[in-house]
Amino acid sequence: MEKKEVDYLLALPKRVKLHDILEDSITFDRPVLFQQKYKLGSPMDDNYTFLYEINQSPKVNLKLTLYLMDNETKIGLLRIDFNGQHQNPEEVIKDLPKDLLPFAGKLFDYNEPHIHYHVDGYKQMAWAKPAKGNFPVSDITSQDDIISAFYEFNTMIALETRFTINPILL
Repeated sequence: MEKKEVDYLLALPKRVKLHDILEDSITFDRPVLFQQKYKLGSPMDDNYTFLYEINQSPKVNLKLTLYLMDNETKIGLLRIDFNGQHQNPEEVIKDLPKDLLPFAGKLFDYNEPHIHYHVDGYKQMAWAKPAKGNFPVSDITSQDDIISAFYEFNTMIALETRFTINPILL
């Protein structure tokens, strides 16, 4: 998938699709462990559907992945990892976006949140750059940070469905 198409899909307004209805809003109780999958559709272009995965690790409470992919092809469009490891490829092809060049071969350690991008010519989501400076939430240190990252990622992927997350009542 070429960058132009990926950019189009990321910018396309999206809503959560439940029972073939594009939802304006969703309310749920604040999860202790945030693990959700949503099918998304667009009111502007019904040729595409998306899969949005939110995965908080049950073993490492502050490990979080937010992932958007094309639902039909399962090609990843954008992913953010907090408290996970990743190493970028050493090999650079001519079509690599210039903003990724400084990160060739970079190893992102567990304490380096990073954003994965689709780059045509490489395996699925092979390239990442630091979240710091490229995403409003640059670290996850609490459950509140997880919720903030969720909301910010929704903005980044043009998700128009409004989420209300009820607080945990003790």
